[in-house]
Amino acid sequence: MKDKIKLLSVIILLTISLQSCSTDSEETTIDSTELEQELALENNGFLKIESTTYIFKKTGEIVKFENDDRQFNFKFLNELSYEAAATSKHAIEGLTVTNPETEEYLIFSNFEELKSGFLKFDVEFSTGQTLSSVLYKPGKANASSNRWHGDPMLDEPSPVVGAMIELSQEELVGKCRAAFEVCSNTNGVPTVALTNGKGWFAEIEACSLECHD
Repeated sequence: MKDKIKLLSVIILLTISLQSCSTDSEETTIDSTELEQELALENNGFLKIESTTYIFKKTGEIVKFENDDRQFNFKFLNELSYEAAATSKHAIEGLTVTNPETEEYLIFSNFEELKSGFLKFDVEFSTGQTLSSVLYKPGKANASSNRWHGDPMLDEPSPVVGAMIELSQEELVGKCRAAFEVCSNTNGVPTVALTNGKGWFAEIEACSLECHD
C-alpha cells in the first residue's frame, strides 16, 4: 500500500512539474513583444529616445517603434552629407555633426558609457530642440571597450543623424499614415522612402511608401 502511495505521489509531482514548465514556456512566448523580437535579430545598433526606439538594420533601413509597437521602416534615398568633429581633444566631452550644405548641426554631449553597454548622451539641434538622456547601443561590429580618449563616441553617426532627421520631421512623415494602414491591413511591412533636400530640418522633399512581406 505504501509503495502505491509513493508511486502516486511521484506521478502527481511530475505532473505539476511538467505543467509548470509548460506554463513558463507559454508566458515567455506571450511576454516576448514585437520590439523584443526585432531587437533579437542582427542589427547595427539601436537608439532609444523616451518611448521611441530606432533600430538600425544591416540593410540600411531604420525600424521605428513607439513603446512596443512597430510604426514603420524607413530609409533615405539620397545620401546624407555630414562632417563630424569632436568639440575638444577628449571626444567623450562632445561631438558636433554639421551639414556642410546648410551649416545645420547636431551637438552630442555629456557622453556616459553605462555598464549595460549603452551610451547615454544629450543632443542639441540647430533648430533649438534639445533631447536629454538619449540611449544608444552600438551593434557588435561597432562596439568598443576603449572610447575614453581621442576616438569618437559615435564611430558612424549617419544612422543616428538619420533618426534625428526623421524625429524632427514626424508630422510630414505622418502624412503617409493612410498608406501605412493599407499596407498593414494586408500583413505587409511598410518602408517609407524619404528624399531629403539639402536641409536636414527644413522639409522632406518626397515621401513614398514601399510595402513588402
